Order: sequence, then structure tokens, then C-alpha cells
Amino acid sequence: YGEDGKRIPAVPMVNADLARIINSDEIQSVVNPAKRANRRWLRKKNAIRNTKALEKLNPYAAAARASETRAMEARATKKEEIIQKRRAANKAKKQYKAQGKAFFEKVSKQGDVCEDGFGL
Repeated sequence: YGEDGKRIPAVPMVNADLARIINSDEIQSVVNPAKRANRRWLRKKNAIRNTKALEKLNPYAAAARASETRAMEARATKKEEIIQKRRAANKAKKQYKAQGKAFFEKVSKQGDVCEDGFGL
């Protein structure tokens, strides 16, 4: 191809029907089987908020949280009873406080004890 000794480019493929070559039995018997469509991943659940996800990670922690939830509900039902007891205790305190104020008023009306030199 000329005086400079350049080479003529050679054709890389003799048979250019690539689809027929790939789908041929000789090639298909050697290559790996076709991959199926990728399985879609499930969204990761937050184990702090989701007890089922927590149970997968740590079964005892999920049981402990469930028992704490039950205890919270039990405390909520007993709350009214506790409030009634506290109100009764406060009422008793007010009664004693009123008695103390009445006693102080009564003693204050008698006057100063030291006026006449502790004499009765």
C-alpha cells in the first residue's frame, strides 16, 4: 500500500452478524444463564419505632418494650384512683392548716404573755 510501508487495515470480523453469533447454540451453551430482573428491596424499618423490626434484631428488647407498654396502660387506668387519694390527703392537710390558723387567732387575742411578768 504505498512506498512508506503502510499496511491496509484488516477487517476485524469475518461474519458481522453479531446477533446470530451470540444466539447460536455453541455460544449459548458456554455463557452464563441470563439474569432475571433484580428483586426490589424492601424498605428498611426503623427498629426504634417499629417493634416488629426490633423483634428481628433483639427478641428480648421487643418483649421488654411490649411489657412496658402494658404497664403504662395499667398505670393510666390507676391514675384516677391515685388522683383521688392525693386530693383526699390535700383536703386533710387543709383541715389541719385551718385548725392551726384558728388556734393562732385564739392565742393572739389573749394578748402578750410577757406584759404582766408571766403572771396569770
